Amino acid sequence: MRLILATFTAMLLAAAPPAQQPPAELSALAAKARLDRPVAAWCRGEFRSGRPGAFAAAVTSAPGGGTYMVLESDAPLVELASFTGSADLSCYSRAEAEQLNVTIRRSTTIHGQIAPRWNTTVVCAFVENTSAVCWQYSPVDRAFVKVGEWVT
Repeated sequence: MRLILATFTAMLLAAAPPAQQPPAELSALAAKARLDRPVAAWCRGEFRSGRPGAFAAAVTSAPGGGTYMVLESDAPLVELASFTGSADLSCYSRAEAEQLNVTIRRSTTIHGQIAPRWNTTVVCAFVENTSAVCWQYSPVDRAFVKVGEWVT
């Protein structure tokens, strides 16, 4: 049990960005999208096959919480979900998301699953303190779709 939780925590920490200023590429995308709120967390990903250099980001709001979104150089900003509390998001390759799913399924305290459908980046983020959701870009739907969730 402790090994499973330790593995799960290590995977989350490994994917978490350091607490620092956003990279220049993300700042440029945020300016292009005319974001007027601070970026609190981010991760880099290839959400559409063959289009690297995009970011998932958490933008905070004054009363607390904020919005998770995806910023790409050649596509409009996409809002994924709002969140309460602190921003907590991570980007995973399909293989990493599948491994995280194995860890979740083995856990007795974490309930849910992640089922990536394409070989592109999966974005997972806590929308509430104990509830996380994962999204992936669907080329058929031309939209981000939910591919998983878990509760701790």
